[in-house]
Amino acid sequence: MSLLCYKRGCDAADHLVEFKYCEHHFAISKVKSILVRLSAEHLIALHGIKLNKTNTRGNIYMFLSGSIVVECAQDGGPLCKHMEEMSNVGAAERIDTAYYVPCTLLLDEILENMPMPDVADSDYEIKKYYIISARGLAGEEGPLDVLARFLESASVFLGKRISKVLRKVPYIPQLVNKYADKIDILLKTADNTLIGFSYTDVSRTYHLGLSAAKSLLMYGLDHVILLHPYVSHDFHRQVANRIRNRWDVSEIGYIVINQPDEELYLYKYSQGNRYLRLSRTVQSHSSIIRGYVESL
Repeated sequence: MSLLCYKRGCDAADHLVEFKYCEHHFAISKVKSILVRLSAEHLIALHGIKLNKTNTRGNIYMFLSGSIVVECAQDGGPLCKHMEEMSNVGAAERIDTAYYVPCTLLLDEILENMPMPDVADSDYEIKKYYIISARGLAGEEGPLDVLARFLESASVFLGKRISKVLRKVPYIPQLVNKYADKIDILLKTADNTLIGFSYTDVSRTYHLGLSAAKSLLMYGLDHVILLHPYVSHDFHRQVANRIRNRWDVSEIGYIVINQPDEELYLYKYSQGNRYLRLSRTVQSHSSIIRGYVESL
């Protein structure tokens, strides 16, 4: 397949085809065998990508699968040098003046088990966002409806197959008064991971929606993503860094939807919900929501 749709515009079908391409050509078993050929610097570069800690002049594009494309037409600095070296050992592919890094190489289960040199993760600022082309987002429908339909059609999100998409989960009887902040989009993946989106229209309110997003963490969802409409990249960078620096919500991911330009911008990856390990109440809420989703 051609991976160049990241330039011309990827529709939902393109994202699914790319995911199948990644699974076929860069299966986890193959990626694990390639890892031994990567240097410590390469692993640090991959870790930096997951932290949005990159510093390169060119754009970085992303597929819904989580695969990325790093543009290196200009002098892209150390990252592009690492990309070239990684392509030489089969961990990446060159596409014209860019490099394709498969989603399987960026999975948490891969990177978390790799020996990493001590690298400070606290002394940096998120500056780079990853551009996800999403042809089909434009239209008169609201952002939640159109994004939910796009995700359902693509049926993939950040390395996982989507098995169910729920829009505006209205009421969960077993939680009674504890379900105050609604889950705007809920994804259930093939491996039973629950991913929740909390949407706040920051063009109409001063609230960022962090409290509502935190509620989704306390419901026991595995991953939570704060979703905003596009305002300006300076504004969204500030929000991303505010999330990263606030300890009680630091695992929340941050995505921006730009409907007119049919693009999504990933400013921050989500991380696993730590409250699931720390609180029996959160574990109980999680079990209730999982049962509710299965009943639908």
